[in-house]
Amino acid sequence: MIMDVVALVKRNKWIYYIYFYVVSFLIKCIRCFVSTDDKLILFVSFGGRYFNDNPKVLYKAMLKDERFKGYNLVWAFLNPEKIDCDAPKIKINSFKYILTALKARCWITNVSVERGLNFKGKKTFYFFTTHTTLPKLSGYDNREQGNKLFTYKFDCSCAQSEKEQIMQESMFGLRRDQILLSGYPKNDLLCNIPEQKRICLREKLNLPVGVTVILYAPTYRDITFGAMKCPVDFKKWESVLGKDFVVLFRVHPVVSNATDIDSSSGFIYNVSSYPDNSELMIASDILISDYSGIFFEFAVTEKPMFCYAYDYEEYIKSRDLYFDIRKLIPGGMLSEDDLLEEIKKRDYSRYENQLKSFRNDYVSEYGRATGICLDKLVEELKK
Repeated sequence: MIMDVVALVKRNKWIYYIYFYVVSFLIKCIRCFVSTDDKLILFVSFGGRYFNDNPKVLYKAMLKDERFKGYNLVWAFLNPEKIDCDAPKIKINSFKYILTALKARCWITNVSVERGLNFKGKKTFYFFTTHTTLPKLSGYDNREQGNKLFTYKFDCSCAQSEKEQIMQESMFGLRRDQILLSGYPKNDLLCNIPEQKRICLREKLNLPVGVTVILYAPTYRDITFGAMKCPVDFKKWESVLGKDFVVLFRVHPVVSNATDIDSSSGFIYNVSSYPDNSELMIASDILISDYSGIFFEFAVTEKPMFCYAYDYEEYIKSRDLYFDIRKLIPGGMLSEDDLLEEIKKRDYSRYENQLKSFRNDYVSEYGRATGICLDKLVEELKK
């Protein structure tokens, strides 16, 4: 019922206008009577759906960092009772959530905290870790399709390349000095992975020994929001690639519960609801995606990546891209049949220079983001 109400607010322009102006005004009135707690930090990941990603990495690092001793680190979730988390938890969309957000000295998130509203605490430092580089026009750059009322109030945002810094200036309306060239904390985990960890994760996922693991992670299509059906014929993939390959299929978190996949053959594993995609990237040998930002994370592993943009012409009719991803990632111009044959050949070394060029341009900073971000937070919280 609650999710039905949320969907109604999002999709009906007039209901959203009422929600935005009325609730934002009420919260601003409450704000007048709320004092800042200088030791309170609020964490939110993907709108409260998960305990993961950059916020979790920073949270775990803070627990071990003496500089954050005595801080109250609080997480907000849509369903706190379902989340296995060792921190204090509150429920998003509750009155306690609003009070906590207004009191907090710092917000740490990878999407947003305001629930589509317009508010911020009196002394809140808004630290936006981002969740990935976005190839699709987003934020202010996508105003024609996006939320025209919502404004970005980030005090600091993480980026992993100078190109991303330039993109975020227009995307979020930020100055260059507000964009921290740090990389993403979660990508620190993808560097120099011990072989034993990869083996353990494959065992955890119940993957067969000795196979090549493909992570197929397409983005969601806006026109099919909430009801994504996979267009790929995985039986065809299985017949071409054979028994030496398996596929981990992961859709976008927004539609992870709306995916209908037959995994009975043992070739495909539906991992759409798996809580941590970093572990999936570590366990995989190859990535296939389309217009998803996962390319900008998986690139850190220096493993083969392929672009399968089967609906490019149709997709760009409803969503513009910052660049033609097909020209940057191997396979982007290939048909499905040719792509499968290329993967089956296993001659991936021929694509190393193309992928190296992609990393140099878009993923130049990685491996030490957690330390850089914590130093930045300490600096700001002292002010």
